Amino acid sequence: MNITRHHWHWSLTRSTVPGPMLRIAFVLLLLAACAHAPAAPSPAGEVLATPPALAEARASWVSSTVRLARAEVMRGRFERARTLLDAALDRATAEGDATGKARLGAELAGVLAEESFYTRTDADRGLQLAQTAQAAARGQGALGVEAVAVHAEGFLRYGERLWAESKDFKIPRERFARARDLFLEAGDASGVAQETFFLGLTEEQEGKLDRAEPLYAEALRCAEASGDRATQAYALRHLGGVAESRGDLDQALVLQRRCLALREEVGLARGVPYALIAIGDLERKKGALADARTSYARALALADEVDSAPARFWSRFGLGAVDEAEGRLASSLEHYQAAQQAAEQLGSKSWVEESSGAAEKVRQRLRTARGGG
Repeated sequence: MNITRHHWHWSLTRSTVPGPMLRIAFVLLLLAACAHAPAAPSPAGEVLATPPALAEARASWVSSTVRLARAEVMRGRFERARTLLDAALDRATAEGDATGKARLGAELAGVLAEESFYTRTDADRGLQLAQTAQAAARGQGALGVEAVAVHAEGFLRYGERLWAESKDFKIPRERFARARDLFLEAGDASGVAQETFFLGLTEEQEGKLDRAEPLYAEALRCAEASGDRATQAYALRHLGGVAESRGDLDQALVLQRRCLALREEVGLARGVPYALIAIGDLERKKGALADARTSYARALALADEVDSAPARFWSRFGLGAVDEAEGRLASSLEHYQAAQQAAEQLGSKSWVEESSGAAEKVRQRLRTARGGG
């Protein structure tokens, strides 16, 4: 405000005003200005050390740690996620933060479940953490935390059966159903979508696509409603697989490309190679071998970047199939052998058999081409 325009009029010239009166007038001018000035803002991010403030700060720190760890998992950086959560869990334990300890334990179990699925390591520790977190969360009435821990156990059980090439997924299905109920009760729509998707996975692994497909469709609807693009991408990936199984390659390709776009949008780096592999498989089946080669090659580069042995296996296998179809037998054999090495690293008997069989078929063609009978 321009105070010279408000209420101030002197009948005497400045030279005739006594010094004391000028000082008084100056003080009054300052007071008037201050009366119309806005109040000084309170300190931003004021730090309080009261018990409620400390509890709130600790909970915020736990949430930030969890969010960062989840982001690392999405990028395929499992070791970084484990390091973050292990250190936070130790701190929560030392400080007697039972609530934080339960949540961090559940999250760490989830990280170990995902890592175990892709690398076949640390499953036992993951199960122990998941069960401990479940018990703690039940005692605290923390439905969301319990749901995360139950899901982690289900994922670990699912991975065990998948790698053992079992056809009985009853136990993980029960865990995913329980996690879905807990997420529903907690009001977590994204969690409900995730568990619905995993229920579909258990049906698919038992060969029941007629039961898996509606679960994937429901998971997609729930994920779209909640804005969960990662789960949308997973549902689209497997709906594409169902369409492919029916021979609808065009629809399958549309769904797989939507999956790829979503995974790239959210930074789900560890999932991008699998979307590219699915696209490459469809392009190869449609006879677009050059496009398939591009998709597989990109998938392989990303698989190496995130150190994903399963994605490396399927990328190499796809490249071997493209080379074989184009008559590039030496290159095809090289890719099939690399795929076999990845399968042996993972300990997958069926993948070893599939890749070694493909390699032997190419060797026979090479021998025939060289006149070796």
